[in-house]
Amino acid sequence: MVMKIFVLAAILAGIYFFFKIKDKKQDEQKYSESNDDVKAVEMKHDAVCGSYVEETTKYKVKLHDKIYYFCSEECKNKFIEEHTKN
Repeated sequence: MVMKIFVLAAILAGIYFFFKIKDKKQDEQKYSESNDDVKAVEMKHDAVCGSYVEETTKYKVKLHDKIYYFCSEECKNKFIEEHTKN
């Protein structure tokens, strides 16, 4: 009787671990497929407030062959104002 319970428990444990491993592999495959279109974006330092923004921001200014990146229109305008005073 004890032997039958032990065998049954071993079979159930085997089935449990089989499906657990199978689900984990499917999750890993799903994750790797969904990450194919993820691209790294370089972060740039905002010259006014000091925050970091994505290189793809629409708030940028080219001055003396250098591109400056900003977190907002306000920071961009402040930078332009400070660098165009003569």
